[in-house]
Amino acid sequence: MSELRNPWQLLYRVYRHVQPVLEREFAAWYKRAQAIPNPELRKQAQDSMDSKKFHCQGGCVYAAQVIPHVETIVPLIVAYQTISDYLDNLCDRSTSQDPQDFRQLHVSMQDALTPGAPLRDYYLYREDKDDGGFLAGLVQTCQRHVAQLSAYEKIQAKVLEFSCLYSDLQVYKHIAPHLREDHLLTWWDQYKERYHDLHWQEFAAVTGSTIGIFALFCLATDPDVREEQIQTVSEAYFPWLCGLHILLDYLIDLEEDKMGGDLNFVSYYDSERIATERLQLFIEQAKASVKRLPNPAFHRMIVDGLVAFYLADRKVNRSQPHIYSIARQLLKQAKGLPSVLFYVNSLLVRR
Repeated sequence: MSELRNPWQLLYRVYRHVQPVLEREFAAWYKRAQAIPNPELRKQAQDSMDSKKFHCQGGCVYAAQVIPHVETIVPLIVAYQTISDYLDNLCDRSTSQDPQDFRQLHVSMQDALTPGAPLRDYYLYREDKDDGGFLAGLVQTCQRHVAQLSAYEKIQAKVLEFSCLYSDLQVYKHIAPHLREDHLLTWWDQYKERYHDLHWQEFAAVTGSTIGIFALFCLATDPDVREEQIQTVSEAYFPWLCGLHILLDYLIDLEEDKMGGDLNFVSYYDSERIATERLQLFIEQAKASVKRLPNPAFHRMIVDGLVAFYLADRKVNRSQPHIYSIARQLLKQAKGLPSVLFYVNSLLVRR
């Protein structure tokens, strides 16, 4: 992994080396989505790619660390994130609230991380089934590329652990509204001693991020990566960077989710002050934890970039005073040239 020391270098690599591969891969999968025979599956695939492309753009930033491996890492991240976004739409936007259906769909995410795993009927428990091989193609693409990572066997158990937790969250948060909180709290009971520094809704938010998996993909390009490096990266991302990522995502959707009656983990804080303090804690802990990582300057830029990227969203404005007030405090904390540069870049990407 080559050292990245400043945001100019990072942005150059992203736009020069990463972005062209990302655009090629994303366009190919979008074309596949357009050809899905079933109209409901086609709609959800296209809608997810139309509205969530920035997830792939953000995830592929990780490939800037490993430019010689960009043709492996970028297609892998695009395919895995596309599965994630597509299934999120299937669970969130369709009429089903069947946890068995949601669980079966998300088995694809673990199969994608298991080279040689046979394909299964991921649509077993829903009426809409014929996607023309779209989901199976995404799974097989991931399998092919993870098999090309020279140290994949060293990270496989950890990425599967993160993937299973992600799938658990997707099941519990999409079931019938009156059941969600009880299931999430019961799930939290299994982990609260291990993650005693977190609130239950923060743990749930942590599990909803894929960036820890992407960070580990990049580590696995090094055949000599050490177990302690894998552990240090895992502990920095889970919970602090992953938690910051998803809590910021929920923050900017706070008012929208409130109006729509949707689950929002930031809404569980007792006050705006507590929400601000907890998000500030995640920023502080993320910045402290990345100091111990391989290529620490890169991961510090990820922290700055997350804050800038989400708080540059158009939803952060004076017409939504609670979000705007918290955002101002967080932007003050993520100060300095990298944050300013990433904020400007994010304004261009998001707006």
